[in-house]
Amino acid sequence: MRPDRHVWLRGHDSQPVRDTHGAAISFRITASQVLADHGTWHQLRTAHPTAQDIFGGWHTGLTLIPVPFPELAEGTQQ
Repeated sequence: MRPDRHVWLRGHDSQPVRDTHGAAISFRITASQVLADHGTWHQLRTAHPTAQDIFGGWHTGLTLIPVPFPELAEGTQQ
């Protein structure tokens, strides 16, 4: 995945991390880096302050779920 792509972070039971209202929290990839023998890592940011404090930062590609385009068009929270 490339920078500026919107993703959900895979949480419990492989479902997106959600806010207290049950809405999936969207993150934006701000950087990507390939590390030898460790795969590709992506730096994530979100406008949701609590989620940023807890989950913002570097994650492997396996923990990410691409946000489908129709979801973005409907104004997915970031």
